[in-house]
Amino acid sequence: MGTVVLVGVGRWGIGRFDLLLTAALLVLPLAAVLALPQHWLDGRQLDTLGITLLVLATMPVLVRRRYPIQALLCCVVVQMGYHALNYTHEVMLPVAVVLIYTVSLTTSRVSTLAMVGISVAGVLVTASVPQDESIGAEVISPLGWFAVAAVGGQAMRLDRALLAETSERRVAEERLRIARDLHDVLAHHIVVINSHAGVAAHLLDERADDPTLAPISQSLHTVADASSGVLAELRTTLDVLRGNEVDLDRHPTPDLDGLARLVAVTTALGVQVELRVRGTSRPLSAAVEITLYRIAQEALTNVVKHAHAQRAQVVLDYDMAEVRLEVTDDGRGRSDNGTTAGYGIAGMNERAQSVGGQLVTGDGRYGGFRVAVTIPIGGAG
Repeated sequence: MGTVVLVGVGRWGIGRFDLLLTAALLVLPLAAVLALPQHWLDGRQLDTLGITLLVLATMPVLVRRRYPIQALLCCVVVQMGYHALNYTHEVMLPVAVVLIYTVSLTTSRVSTLAMVGISVAGVLVTASVPQDESIGAEVISPLGWFAVAAVGGQAMRLDRALLAETSERRVAEERLRIARDLHDVLAHHIVVINSHAGVAAHLLDERADDPTLAPISQSLHTVADASSGVLAELRTTLDVLRGNEVDLDRHPTPDLDGLARLVAVTTALGVQVELRVRGTSRPLSAAVEITLYRIAQEALTNVVKHAHAQRAQVVLDYDMAEVRLEVTDDGRGRSDNGTTAGYGIAGMNERAQSVGGQLVTGDGRYGGFRVAVTIPIGGAG
């Protein structure tokens, strides 16, 4: 039963603090009314009807975060009946103050002014109904707390906006710094590698009469092609870091169609890789396709760098509710291949979690190392 209640509460955006605050706004005023002498309080003594109206006016506090204006309007309507019956006016003050503060914190200044005006008018008009003469100070003076709540909410909202703007500026500055470092260091070295590999491959191609040089030439062409692809992706990353518009025709984002190219590149580096696709392929969101591609890329990189494997297999399995990617090899496995160190597996795990997936790594069933990720298609979309 408790689980059902919490799930229902969560769907309405009601937190534990909201429950505690609502309970406090109900219990504390009632305790004060019962504890204080009656001649200290103005108006009619609370009875069953008065307590019922107090409860109805307080309940909107539960949904004040998601529906701040509607919550305040419901409270004002109930309070109008409460004040018209001349119950103790001070009891309703804390609830109205909390709701006005919430409206001021979460909405615009115009909405806040309008809602404060409606609240004040509602209290003054209905409180004057049971009065034979002008409204006393006991009714007017608490209305000043409405203004305090409105000003406090606006001040807090502006402070939060300032903090968010400062945080965004710092993030932008850090992104620019990273972009500069990538451009000045990494991009320069990749260009050097690409240029030298291309020149060396061209020179070896001119000596086609020597068959022993063909494998070396092929390896150099692979290095040149791979470095060109890395440089193109690096430029796309730099554009994103700098906040520039990215031309997707010039810088295509990686997707599952690129798995065949990853397999070909890894095979050219000396590891025979087999790609298998099971199930019926279907369109996936860009985030999911990028995630699967990057995980396969990192897993195959680890195979080449650490596994000392001769063969590897990439399996992409489409199911009705999820898509699975598994990369296995026949290398040394987890024991001492170094794949558990560094940031590779941590990065793959973070990528999987970002789209609601789950990553599993470890020794394969028949030896070697295994990387498997499962991503729900519905949740990911």
